[in-house]
Amino acid sequence: MAKSIDLKEEFPHLSKAPIVEAALEIRVVPLAKWDENCLRNKLKDYLPNFSKIEDLRQTNYKIPTAKPSTPIVEDFFIGFKLHSDDGLHIAQFNKEAFVFSRLKPYENWLQLRKEALRLWGVYCELLKPNEIKRIGLRFINRMGIKENKIELSDYYKYPPEPVKELDWRLTGYLYHDVLKIPETPYGVNLIKTVQPGEETGLILDIDVFMEDAFEYNESHLKKAIEEMRWVKNKIFFSNLTDKTVQELK
Repeated sequence: MAKSIDLKEEFPHLSKAPIVEAALEIRVVPLAKWDENCLRNKLKDYLPNFSKIEDLRQTNYKIPTAKPSTPIVEDFFIGFKLHSDDGLHIAQFNKEAFVFSRLKPYENWLQLRKEALRLWGVYCELLKPNEIKRIGLRFINRMGIKENKIELSDYYKYPPEPVKELDWRLTGYLYHDVLKIPETPYGVNLIKTVQPGEETGLILDIDVFMEDAFEYNESHLKKAIEEMRWVKNKIFFSNLTDKTVQELK
């Protein structure tokens, strides 16, 4: 384990965690032959509580160099999108990726991890991945603010700021950091933005990723996911003020 990661570190428990979606993505190199009809039938048998199954398609547009040119449209079938009967879970079984999402209300990490790995086990049985190309763990947080005037410094330790030379009011922002965790294979895309509306929403989008490919090994995968969750927590609590953390407890 890298010295910069401490899985024994404890973080505050938030009974009002602002998570609106949590997702795990595992990109793979599968061994099994892709058979659309066979896979659809097996998914119905393996996952009866995911009765809604949609086709996932990808459309590419190409512009020929010769004139006159007419765009070439290519439509590809890339997998299936499954919705749980309770509407809380979404799973994608794609040709080169497995994706699992938990929608709000978020329960806890143990529940998320258990269900994600259960569905990942089904993916492995059906598609036989032999290499992990990338892992992504993403948590989208939304903090609803009812006050008319918002002081971002009340919520963020490092809030976005307007240009200091200009006395102009900040009415919106999109702030993006890309971070590398020392002595680890992990990086983070950190996005802060605002969602206007009757209730202003402060969005804190944390996407932890690992792009070091490795031959599939279950223990290696589980270890990486736990370390990435620690990174997510470290980023989350390092960005929020004590006042905000107390309000979310």
